[in-house]
Amino acid sequence: MPPSAPPPTSPPVQPDTFGKLAVIIDDAGYSLTELEPFLRLPGPLAIAVLPNLPHSTEAAQRVLAAGKDLILHCPMEPEGSEDPGPGAIRTGMSAAEVEELLDRDFASVPGAAGMNNHMGSRATADPELMAIVLDYLKRHGKFFVDSRTTADTAGPRIALRLGIPILQRNVFIDDERTNEEIDRFFEAGVEEARTRGSAVIIGHVQTPAVVDILRARLEGLSGQEVRLARLQEIMKEQAAAYSP
Repeated sequence: MPPSAPPPTSPPVQPDTFGKLAVIIDDAGYSLTELEPFLRLPGPLAIAVLPNLPHSTEAAQRVLAAGKDLILHCPMEPEGSEDPGPGAIRTGMSAAEVEELLDRDFASVPGAAGMNNHMGSRATADPELMAIVLDYLKRHGKFFVDSRTTADTAGPRIALRLGIPILQRNVFIDDERTNEEIDRFFEAGVEEARTRGSAVIIGHVQTPAVVDILRARLEGLSGQEVRLARLQEIMKEQAAAYSP
């Protein structure tokens, strides 16, 4: 009689003292082929989908079906002349115009729990515009992740004034697209999470090396006393830390 198989083992429990690392993958919506490898990665990654593109809605559906977090990658006005894409929020727009665009943008990315900015170095630096955007998100039960495409962003101070918790990007991991540089920036995000308690890193769906680095590095996070976390988990933790 063959020996009975050993009982299945549970994954090791990761202590609450572990640093929390949230990973956002930007620019989904152009290509479903580029998106698929990220959906097969383990853990609670967040995928930011651009609105009003041929594959925006199907990309959103696939993200949710894969159990990943879905956010709107909202186009916003940059300082330069580059076009941020359809549905862009721009300075000088009225509150009604901004809210109409946000309604349409979220409708094309159904199920998005919040948003981060695509480009937006001019828009996020405008306090009046950011007050409109953040007030809209608060009223609709959605959150904001400031991608910090400019050091002059008004997002954090407007959020504080309105009493809205937000997250801010700590590291872009693929500003340089060589494997060595992506790995180095990923490690910088891990170190930020380990030493400060949490970190948000952003990569881009069109950078093939990003999925390779994530596939190689995610399983080893526990050895660095870091674990993957959902954006809302980190946001709730930070909000509790600042509550009176």
